[in-house]
Amino acid sequence: MISYKVDEISPDSTFLSDVLLDKEFLLIPANCSFNEVQLKDIKAWNFVTVYSETQAKTKAEMEAIAEEAKKEAAAKITIVAKPADVDAKMETVDVNNFFNGDNAKDPVTATKAPEQKTAAVSKPAATAVKNAVSTEEKQKAKTAEMLHIDSAVYNRVKNDYHAYMSYIHSVYTQYATNKVFNNDEIQQKVTELCALIKENKSYILRIMSTPESMDKNFLVSHGMRSTIVALTIGLQLRLPEDKLVELGVACILHEIGMILLPPQIYMADKPLSPPEKLMMNTHPIVSFNILKRGNFSLPIQIAVLQHHERMNGTGYPKHLEGDKISLYARILAIACSYEAITAPREYKEERTTFEALIEMLRNSNRQYDDTVTKALLYSISLYPIGVYVYLSNGKIAQVVDVIPGQPKMPYVQLLGETEEDGSPKIMQVDATNIRIIRVLNKKEVEDTLKALRKSTT
Repeated sequence: MISYKVDEISPDSTFLSDVLLDKEFLLIPANCSFNEVQLKDIKAWNFVTVYSETQAKTKAEMEAIAEEAKKEAAAKITIVAKPADVDAKMETVDVNNFFNGDNAKDPVTATKAPEQKTAAVSKPAATAVKNAVSTEEKQKAKTAEMLHIDSAVYNRVKNDYHAYMSYIHSVYTQYATNKVFNNDEIQQKVTELCALIKENKSYILRIMSTPESMDKNFLVSHGMRSTIVALTIGLQLRLPEDKLVELGVACILHEIGMILLPPQIYMADKPLSPPEKLMMNTHPIVSFNILKRGNFSLPIQIAVLQHHERMNGTGYPKHLEGDKISLYARILAIACSYEAITAPREYKEERTTFEALIEMLRNSNRQYDDTVTKALLYSISLYPIGVYVYLSNGKIAQVVDVIPGQPKMPYVQLLGETEEDGSPKIMQVDATNIRIIRVLNKKEVEDTLKALRKSTT
């Protein structure tokens, strides 16, 4: 690990490995550059030294590296299924901008750095080779595991997913008709859901990204999908089981007050008018009062009351700021916003999970808790399961699994390619110098899949 004086780091300096504070907390992810605001903040926090496995590169050096990589990729381009309307140049997208934009006062000092087994530059060459072989073996084992996706397990998890959707529907229906909850049963169901996500995270996230995961009832669909995201974040933050259960219960019931509002408000097929928005904004208070009467724990009640509060004080109903908002509510805020962006509504088209994550990372006007945002990134990945991507080798693939602590290096399935035994061809990006260039948009995905179907018939 190499140490660097903060005073000697210039804006636009880029490290090819993660930059750490105190050799423990992640400050800047690999391949992201510093900006003046971040350097000023680091000094204000009285940090004088940072650490990384590699030396800093100037902007000019990084541009030269990128240009060389583009030339290498261009020399071996082969497109599996070229969308009809995709420009041959395939413009790249620099996702680093979303980590260090002008409004980014990087918060990751509160997030523990993911464990990485990278050979330090000062270690003997033999040790580095040994570590490289070990890493390669682990990657091969992981790929082998991914190549043998158990369809029976997938179908079981899918059935469980829809069973929980039906249960949430029954909870809302029971309250709407009888004004009662079975608190013990709800907590037990959430405990089981936590176990399902722990054991089958990749399957759950894959199912969640499909159209069939959407229920016609907005409250049910939103409750289920946002709960999965919230619990995934909670697991990343290593919350104990009792806290995960409270978080899950709060997320399932956070919109319960909606059922006392006119249906045309929360099922509107057009943007709400100002008076309708005012009525809609009462639902956290209504939900809080319902759960209070239902004898749910105070942390659950508070989470539901505050889930529309924002870190910068622009939320509602009380315009709370920062640490005055409970941790559960901060997680719910991220989970609900992420789900809302990716879910279709009558008056808007859904956006990709990648677009949703980028919007969360932008964190416009500092609305969201930085630690929770980073937990979302590291648990779901910069390229969430289900998105289609264009690779630096000219091929198109779909993300099928993510790796904790490596948000830019998911596993992808190459479209139109199989192994010798007929199984899907799956690889980890960047593990063999193949990178993700960009995410395909909805039209490109449709054209790609259409072309692929034609080629196989």
